[in-house]
Amino acid sequence: MWAQMTESSRAWKKQHLRSSSGFLDLPSLFAYIFPELMSPSVRNIALLGATGSIGQNSLEVLKNFPERFRVTYLTANKNIDLLRKQVTEFQPRGVVVLDEENASAMKKLVDGSVEVLSGEAGLQEVVSRDDVDIVISSLVGFAGLKPTIAAIKQRKTIALANKETLVVAGELIIALVREYGVELIPIDSEHSAILQCLAGEDRSDIARLILTASGGPFLSTPREEFGSITVE
Repeated sequence: MWAQMTESSRAWKKQHLRSSSGFLDLPSLFAYIFPELMSPSVRNIALLGATGSIGQNSLEVLKNFPERFRVTYLTANKNIDLLRKQVTEFQPRGVVVLDEENASAMKKLVDGSVEVLSGEAGLQEVVSRDDVDIVISSLVGFAGLKPTIAAIKQRKTIALANKETLVVAGELIIALVREYGVELIPIDSEHSAILQCLAGEDRSDIARLILTASGGPFLSTPREEFGSITVE
């Protein structure tokens, strides 16, 4: 990926996004790239996919802003041991466990200290509640589609790490975002990398962005076979 950068924007980034040690100042970078999220009031977060790598990293970031964010709901598929530890640390109001059997086990682990919901219905329930301002969607694959749609219809800000939602239903999602007037903010993978490349840049100075195919199922496929690849 390539973006033409002006010297002034480089200087701005060096001045504002580096700590005194020279390393990246994460809170400043987060605030600059995602100003929509940095309201002066505390905003409530529903984190979908809390036990995955993106979910865990999201919690590490949120810990830097206790005066800005409160984690109100956490969700997981089966990893209730890690989810229990996250409940202890972040004290959410409720959790959703997709797997019904593990949801029952989670209820015993928390012993009534937090609400425990289950299944896809539980996901759609928590993202629709009034005590949620921002939904971080880091679910794997197609699972993120329905709760994302439900959150948009409730006019929640969407912090999207689940790019498959846009792959399978991008036209629908973008139409809903425009219809309901919500913010859709990419926070992971290539779509977030593009946003970060553009941060601090004068858009008129950018000639083009090149996104290379760095991986995926066709990484080692010979070029001559690409003509026979189908959707199926």
